[in-house]
Amino acid sequence: MEIFTEYWHQILFVLAAIVMAVRLESEVKSCRKDIDNLTKELERRDTYVETVRQRSEIDIHTKQISSLWDFVNMLRDKVNGTNNKK
Repeated sequence: MEIFTEYWHQILFVLAAIVMAVRLESEVKSCRKDIDNLTKELERRDTYVETVRQRSEIDIHTKQISSLWDFVNMLRDKVNGTNNKK
């Protein structure tokens, strides 16, 4: 019993340190899961943003190709002597 009365503050400190270590470990695991979930969500959003970006580029290219064909058709009509205006 003398050991407990003599070293009670060290024993209490060690027990408190163990409890805090366990709590901190659990918090770190929880934060790690949150970070992993946020990372997955960010990757999903990056994929969506990249898809939207590529879709807009495809639309721009489609419009440019359309304009080029309209220009080629206009030149063909001028060369052939047909003057069909839209």
